[in-house]
Amino acid sequence: MPRPAIALLALASLSGCPDTTNPPLSPRSATRICTADEVADFRNESQAFERTDLWVAFIDVGQGDATWIRTPGTVGVDAKDILIDAGDCRIDKPYAALGGQVSECGIGVSQAAAGQVDGVGALIDFLSTNGWTEGNRFDYLVLTHPDKDHYGGAWRIVQEYIVDAVIDPGVPTDAVTYQALRRAIDVEGSLDLRPAAQTGIDLRASGDLRTRLWGFDTVATLLSANPSADKDNNASVVIMVEYRGVKLALAAEHGTNLRANVLKAGHHGGVGTNTDPLLDAVFPAGTNSVRRFAIISSGRRENLPADETVERLTERVGTFGLYRTDRKDAGKDRDSAPGDDHILMRVTAEGELTVCYVFPDAE
Repeated sequence: MPRPAIALLALASLSGCPDTTNPPLSPRSATRICTADEVADFRNESQAFERTDLWVAFIDVGQGDATWIRTPGTVGVDAKDILIDAGDCRIDKPYAALGGQVSECGIGVSQAAAGQVDGVGALIDFLSTNGWTEGNRFDYLVLTHPDKDHYGGAWRIVQEYIVDAVIDPGVPTDAVTYQALRRAIDVEGSLDLRPAAQTGIDLRASGDLRTRLWGFDTVATLLSANPSADKDNNASVVIMVEYRGVKLALAAEHGTNLRANVLKAGHHGGVGTNTDPLLDAVFPAGTNSVRRFAIISSGRRENLPADETVERLTERVGTFGLYRTDRKDAGKDRDSAPGDDHILMRVTAEGELTVCYVFPDAE
């Protein structure tokens, strides 16, 4: 069988006037719900030995981030599974008071009482529903920066699945869930926590950039990871994923060589983020506007995403090029918002590109 010809994460989108509301769902629009066949295909390929498609799932963890990248190729040879961030696990008790044991998170949609769901619970629900069980392996668990809504659930992922490497920007914190992650890593023995700028992603040097093959013909480039930054957010691990010149920028906020087809918006689309200079770099004038997309991962939190940021993104990608994990969160609180707005992107072996919302009732 010939190898898949992949164009990473591009999809035809319709241009439109700036609109800060959620785009409508319609069979006639590019923004749509996954079909039952698409959901089944995604699940079935979770256990496939030979993968013919590239899949990227932007998982609704409420206020937070979690992105599952599943690359084509042969499992155990060149196909890769990468989890970037792991949602939150909100624990208020001091770590010492818990006796070094944290067991108060990982409550998913199916187990929750009175609608109380945490971010990592929604993540584990999504993984298990789509064929990812305790014996499955993540080649990399990448934690972009030390905010709880990104790394808070990481210790549960290390407990629940096989993880070959945990990568972060090298900025430690005394927070409860970070210490739980360190304990979980210590229990695993051979697993360690490695700064992104030193090891884990880099394979060969190219100027100031470090790149690594992430699956068949899929290249990841480390654009930024600065443990000495003045703010934790500025220390973030920023990665570009590319196949044959088509690129996905994961939470870029600054730097060079940022031109991409798809931008995962930084800082959940907050005020003052995803600025015009950044968007000029990611989506330069003269490039094909129908091959632009932006993804916002956000939950129930005041001013996230900010109207001004949504407007800037919409101006660049069009009304139907913007996807958001907070679509169905109106009227919900932060404990009931996760798990209802997953976003799924697919590139087939023939180069067909699709994107859709995975709602719980889409089966």
